[in-house]
Amino acid sequence: MNDIIKTARQIAGSPEAHLDEIHLFTSAWAAMKAARGQGFSPARLRAAHLIDRPAPAPEPVDQTLDRVAQKVRQIIDAKGYQPQRRHAA
Repeated sequence: MNDIIKTARQIAGSPEAHLDEIHLFTSAWAAMKAARGQGFSPARLRAAHLIDRPAPAPEPVDQTLDRVAQKVRQIIDAKGYQPQRRHAA
């Protein structure tokens, strides 16, 4: 029984490797829950729910600062503010 639970933990611990084999992931989850004397609803369990999808790659800091500075300058010009040079974007 310990081998089954160990294998189930390995499967449930890497859901991204089993997205295409939902029955395997669900069976592993069921084995882990049964070992604890618990039940669960397989309809509510999906491996995709447990995976954090990677965020889009952030743009480099220099590009972000340049983009923000341009936007700030546009807003300053549009509102007619007279920025002091030491505070200007």
